[in-house]
Amino acid sequence: MKALREHANDPIWHDGERSKLTFFYPLPLTPWQAGRWTLKNWKKIAEHHMVDPLRAPLRLLEGIPETELYELGGFWCCQSPDSHISCFLHAIDFLVPDGTPVLAAQDGRIIELVDCNDEWGDEKDENGEYLHRDHLNFLTVHVGGMERIQYCHLAKGSVRTLGLEIGSLIKAGQLIGKVGKNGVTDRDHLHFIVFREDVAHENPFGIKSLIPQFRR
Repeated sequence: MKALREHANDPIWHDGERSKLTFFYPLPLTPWQAGRWTLKNWKKIAEHHMVDPLRAPLRLLEGIPETELYELGGFWCCQSPDSHISCFLHAIDFLVPDGTPVLAAQDGRIIELVDCNDEWGDEKDENGEYLHRDHLNFLTVHVGGMERIQYCHLAKGSVRTLGLEIGSLIKAGQLIGKVGKNGVTDRDHLHFIVFREDVAHENPFGIKSLIPQFRR
């Protein structure tokens, strides 16, 4: 985190670079997309994350400053000033409850997978480092060229139980896991980021987040 903060104002992150691809939302927009298992619970799930001023403030929004909240495609999202900086500037935190299905936003091939963790929290040690930074479940998918998608905070075992592993090919809209708290977090959410490899000498991290463009 210290390195991210030190480079947060570097011009390279703020040039407005967009992904060359367009993406589907990585979460179900309707109960039918969510799969049969959740149809009967859809109203309860929707009330906890879909944008609806008549039901606001919602549980997952509590404690988040209004300046960090925004709406995207019918979902409440939040900007994290501590972690959405430097090479992670354009990451998106979709505020959805644990158990929400995660869908592939684009065709691709799985190149990284960790879904064995169930420890989480936002506590720090005496050096100011997060205690659970190595307990994150995530899935990284190569979607073409130098671009990758990463889905973070996936429920333990939710990817592998679908028969998915490193090397698996996935299609846009396919169920690839479920949301679950692990790693550094204090609330239910899906952390979604589109990035590309970047070996430019002014980039100390080797990756750069891109601005994603979504479609329905």
